[in-house]
Amino acid sequence: MNRIREIRENKKLSLKKTTELLKSNDLLTLTPDALAKYERGDRQPNEPTWQALANFFNVSVPYLKGYMVCTRCKGYFIPEDDAVRENIECCPYCMNPYFEGDK
Repeated sequence: MNRIREIRENKKLSLKKTTELLKSNDLLTLTPDALAKYERGDRQPNEPTWQALANFFNVSVPYLKGYMVCTRCKGYFIPEDDAVRENIECCPYCMNPYFEGDK
């Protein structure tokens, strides 16, 4: 699942406020309903929309899409459905233990 809602809520933004800010910053014109559908996975944004949202939230597109993104090699992968993200210890490509978004 993507991280749109998680990041938006962490920034304490409502759906309406987020869409207003996207439009006022000339990034994207979107309705709150459309954004909610993206968050729920009912609709998938096209690539320019993913990029605009990533720019707005200051994250990479793969991270926003819900991928694990390595801070060293920038490789990314989608964890298995039954995997617990917190239990993934390192990047399968370079064995780096840190991922984008780690606190």
